[in-house]
Amino acid sequence: MSEGSHRHSQYVYVASAYGFAAEFERPAKHSVPTQAGAVLAASGGRGSARTSNFKFDGLISVAEASSEVGGSYDDDHDLFTTYASSVLEGVNIADVLTADRVVSRLTIYSHLDPKNGEPRFDITGSHFENLKIAGHKVDVKLATDKFHKLQTYSQVVTGKTDEWVAWSKLAKLTDKELNELKHDYHGLLEMAAVAKASKKPGGKPKNGASYLLSPANHLELKDDCEIQVHGHTIFVPKFGVIRLAELLVHKNCRSLIMFNVQMCSAAGGGTSGGGTSGGGGSTGSGGG
Repeated sequence: MSEGSHRHSQYVYVASAYGFAAEFERPAKHSVPTQAGAVLAASGGRGSARTSNFKFDGLISVAEASSEVGGSYDDDHDLFTTYASSVLEGVNIADVLTADRVVSRLTIYSHLDPKNGEPRFDITGSHFENLKIAGHKVDVKLATDKFHKLQTYSQVVTGKTDEWVAWSKLAKLTDKELNELKHDYHGLLEMAAVAKASKKPGGKPKNGASYLLSPANHLELKDDCEIQVHGHTIFVPKFGVIRLAELLVHKNCRSLIMFNVQMCSAAGGGTSGGGTSGGGGSTGSGGG
């Protein structure tokens, strides 16, 4: 075996992507298994999946969902490269969340030896097209330029990330305002608890911990309406809570979910979509 082949065999690729999935509690309990799911082999290569014209009980319809994952060694830059992508077209969730197109993209660049540098992650290319919530246009330009400067874990830990922490806008609400939201939106219970904890001394994540960030944390609605927006979280009366573009950051891996819907109305349950994740590392390096 050549030196290059031996080095390649030591690296373990990690990547996955999916279109959407759901779990409904009411009016009848039903699971929608993961659609258009793709998982990359540890040895790299390529994988893909596709689903067309999916409809379920008036709660979910997606015209097209496709996912792709891949991993290979880049000789020119002496890096292992991995990618995961998920593309949804014609998305309709209970006639409340609609979008012409939802794209989730995650790319990863890693050295064989972690001593040569941390893995770098980039979400450039992730975006929404013509996103509407309850018929209202949402201005949802993701801050991919800001996150391009937060590619490594160290950059997240030492960088100015407070404004992108997923619960940061909720943390600015008063206890009374949080309690009012919790009363109307049961799906907010856990996030409200995190928001309250973040106000306490030492409440923010520390080095070595996981971070939940959102490049959509400065959402704005085009119209004046009854919908409330706090950061990346949207509260729709008599429907539920919608969270957009959540990026979970670990030391050696990341996961991007483009939408997460928690229904609090007659159609209790939840659905998420546009999911990509990945990491990787050499055997014995602790990567993944």
